[in-house]
Amino acid sequence: MKKESLYVLGIKAQAGDEVALIKIIDRKRKMIEKYSCGDEDRYQYIIERLIIGIKNYKF
Repeated sequence: MKKESLYVLGIKAQAGDEVALIKIIDRKRKMIEKYSCGDEDRYQYIIERLIIGIKNYKF
C-alpha cells in the first residue's frame, strides 16, 4: 500500500474525512510528543491547534 502525501491527506481532512485527520496526527505524533514535554494538557492543545490549522489552510 502506497503512503499518501500530507497534501492529499490534508485535502481529505478538510473535506471531513476523519481517517485522514488521524493519519496526519499519527505521522506527527513524535514531534507532538517532543514539544509537549510530557504534559498531557499541552499535548492535547498542540493536537487541537493542528486540527484547526488543517481546517483553515488553503490547499
